[in-house]
Amino acid sequence: MRLHLLLIASLNFALVATPARGAAPSGPVDGIYIHFADAGLLTDCRTGKRLTVATEADNAALERAYLDSREAPGAPLWVSLLGHVESRPRQEGGGHEEVLVVDRFARVDPTRGCARSPGLASARWRLVQLEGRAASISGQPTPPFLLFKPESGRLSGSTGCNRLNGEYRSWGVSGFAVLPLATTRMACPPPLGEQERHFLDALARATHRIQAGTQLELLADGVPVARFEADDLH
Repeated sequence: MRLHLLLIASLNFALVATPARGAAPSGPVDGIYIHFADAGLLTDCRTGKRLTVATEADNAALERAYLDSREAPGAPLWVSLLGHVESRPRQEGGGHEEVLVVDRFARVDPTRGCARSPGLASARWRLVQLEGRAASISGQPTPPFLLFKPESGRLSGSTGCNRLNGEYRSWGVSGFAVLPLATTRMACPPPLGEQERHFLDALARATHRIQAGTQLELLADGVPVARFEADDLH
């Protein structure tokens, strides 16, 4: 009888929507999910890729579980599901984007993060994206980056123009905050000066972090504000 029930549960889990023609096949996905402004984003734990989540299929179950389990509005949450990826026209700005369709939601776990992601102290984190735009590195002797020292709660790095250092706090699976930073005062020519201001503002506003693959993303109350790539892993 128990085996019979297990078989029924397995069959029910496997009965998922048929992906659209040309879409990636449905399969298991573990990732870090956030929901804000009526939109869902999922960062794939395996690849570090961030995907918009389609508001169809079993997405409603995912949203309900997130709202019931999140620690605060916009806080990241580990989720497991069956899903597939489709290329669809962007709702804004033209072109296409990859969208994750949740064929069957499985579970959430507030105590988990992405396995096998590098620790904050194990890499030099190079800024690759700032407030949704690619970071500018042209004309910079040192690209913007951060280094973390968890044993002392300190960080250092560069804005791409000036050196920075200060303290940060990291707790739980995703909690993160940067205390007021000290920087050198060298004048930064445009557009580096504007990027520096946005970078320092993003660090000051950060409330959470997502680590997946070799990617580190900082969020401000659910809104992604800065994304980094791990260099010089050790």
